[in-house]
Amino acid sequence: MATKFQCELSWSASRSKEFERCRKENWYSRYGSWGWWTERPQGAKYEVMTHKNLTSLPALAGTCMHDAIEHWFSLRSNGTAMTSHELFEDARERFREGWRESAGDGWASQPNKSVHLEEHHYGEQIEEIRTSRVQEMMTRASHYFCESKDLQAVREVNPESWLSVESMDTWSFLGTKIYSIPDFAYEKDGTFHIWDWKTGRPREDDWFQLHTYALYGCEKWSADPESIVLHAAYLNEQIVQTKEVNIQALGDVQDAMSMSVRAMMEVHYDPDVDPCVKENWPENGAPSQCGRCRYRGLCPSGLLNA
Repeated sequence: MATKFQCELSWSASRSKEFERCRKENWYSRYGSWGWWTERPQGAKYEVMTHKNLTSLPALAGTCMHDAIEHWFSLRSNGTAMTSHELFEDARERFREGWRESAGDGWASQPNKSVHLEEHHYGEQIEEIRTSRVQEMMTRASHYFCESKDLQAVREVNPESWLSVESMDTWSFLGTKIYSIPDFAYEKDGTFHIWDWKTGRPREDDWFQLHTYALYGCEKWSADPESIVLHAAYLNEQIVQTKEVNIQALGDVQDAMSMSVRAMMEVHYDPDVDPCVKENWPENGAPSQCGRCRYRGLCPSGLLNA
């Protein structure tokens, strides 16, 4: 008997941010495309799914850098060293492949598994300076990751001590599935180090996400909260910011998570059996940002403010 998928409530730091930013955007992402795979002929749900999987030029560049670093770890686990130039070439080739897929029609057969840039989707001109910045970012990030003293501990830690390398996992909080994907984590001398690679500039929100990973570490690794150290590595900026976890900060994050999860619970529904209460999903985002939302081609506010 075929497995029946169910639209369950789940949470992550990024989903929480999306929910807070604009309820309508969150509805498109979590409910609007549900069941697209059963839609015959393809229609509104498929169209939402296509928009859901759009990515931007900076986001694609960041993903390619992350994937190249994951490959670095894969080779490292087998005793193979990867130079900064090789890391750069790996990331750049991934970017080029994604660009070709998006610029042509390679994405159309499987838009849920393919690269489709919103700049291409909306017919925007991509100036050469933007692609030059991508190459510059990848060059700086690769050099910093492979050669800086700030990341020496990451490069040298024994693979037997690794706990997570870009591994998606879940844990339960208030009966809700919580998604956590630490970029890299290891344990050494009783201390748990959790790392997050960033290709953009430092933001305070980054620490909220990292603290949710600390809660994940307490749950999955039975780590004492005060034995956890968080590291945000801003590869393009070439700096690492580090914070030791304390009980107060972790409690504040847990309280914020609780409020977010409960708010989502209040409006969650199963599109297979329940009607959508449109009043629960207002277009409450900042109008100045609607023109950059990936759903702007579907949402009335996006069309108005594009």
